[in-house]
Amino acid sequence: MKRGDFHRHAGGWTKWVPLPTTAWTRLRPGRAPLRCPLLTDDDLARAAWTAAHLPDLFTALRHAVCAHHEGFPEGLDVRAVHIHPVSRDGIPYVGVEFRDLGVAVHGTRVVDLGGPGIAVQRRIAEEDAANPRTGLDEALIGYWSSIPFDYGVMECSEFELRANGQGWSNLSNALGECVTRLTWRCPEPGLLELRTEEGRVSRHSYVVTGAPVAAVTFDEPVEFCHQFARPG
Repeated sequence: MKRGDFHRHAGGWTKWVPLPTTAWTRLRPGRAPLRCPLLTDDDLARAAWTAAHLPDLFTALRHAVCAHHEGFPEGLDVRAVHIHPVSRDGIPYVGVEFRDLGVAVHGTRVVDLGGPGIAVQRRIAEEDAANPRTGLDEALIGYWSSIPFDYGVMECSEFELRANGQGWSNLSNALGECVTRLTWRCPEPGLLELRTEEGRVSRHSYVVTGAPVAAVTFDEPVEFCHQFARPG
């Protein structure tokens, strides 16, 4: 990716990129502007990384967006993909701006989600990059699904824990879905504490393993399930 690929706009530099056509069937195909505030060598490297990983990025967004809407939205217009001048562990922070929704991500990890302004707030990226993760187990951060372990079961469970201490869980079956928004912490090693918006608190002893896939096993079930895997 070269500087000549970009053109000036009011807030920096823009290059139009094709949106993934297979990552998300509810995502409207087409193009979207990839926006950078500056065009330093580091900015170009972040933009190139993002353009190359857009299919993975939108696949990862799908779970969080559906949980936010409590179901599949019929169609989402992508207004812009914002490259923030912030990285952690060599991975850039990106904001995806939809018509009525904004998502901040670090690679394929959802950092925050809310109004469209979430996608353009550099502060969110800077705070996450500097966050020491105190009281949290980094091994748990991200999206987890019970699907790899749901042999012959007509329902599945999933949850996402974010580095800001927020998250959600979901149980889906033939009757529908039930999304719970929550906060989380690890009061001691190997112990996960979940607190729902209604104030219900549950504690779950757990073990994280890495082979053959990243998985977590709970003594006390989360959304009626004991085992979850991290996709990818």
